Amino acid sequence: MDEKQNETRYDVAGYAPVTEAVGALLNAFPGLGEGERIAFASLGEREGMAFYAAGGAAIESERRSVTGRVRQVCLFPFTVLIRAAGPSERTRTEIKERLDALGQWLERQPVTADGTRHVLDGYPSIGEGRRFLSFVRRSTAGLDSVSEDHAETWAVDLAARYENIFQI
Repeated sequence: MDEKQNETRYDVAGYAPVTEAVGALLNAFPGLGEGERIAFASLGEREGMAFYAAGGAAIESERRSVTGRVRQVCLFPFTVLIRAAGPSERTRTEIKERLDALGQWLERQPVTADGTRHVLDGYPSIGEGRRFLSFVRRSTAGLDSVSEDHAETWAVDLAARYENIFQI
């Protein structure tokens, strides 16, 4: 058996544009409050919201045509975290529901925020020959960790599937 066939390959050049597009999409979530922002890889010690890429975008499949056109389907896993200092039971429930709603919204399911029903119409452009195909929740939201000072970090694991088309 050829070991190269089992080797995971990555869309290395896509990391920056995909990360930027995921961040922009996350910050368009209607469940964010006034002035709230989901930062990239920057979470406060006591509170805040952030997302972290879980490595890079693995190439799931690749097709090459005789004309040199290449179509890759890639999976970009990431985690969205909310940290809260000593949350109450009610706050814990709200955090979990908010993270689950974010996942539903990314999957283009209807969610309600501020009494209004919202559905994501479509995904933004990534550019550079890439476009989002879908998002999927890889877990439901749950408690990830508790710090010594009782700040709790809640997380939901997600993944963006996108295509990358280019000419060789």
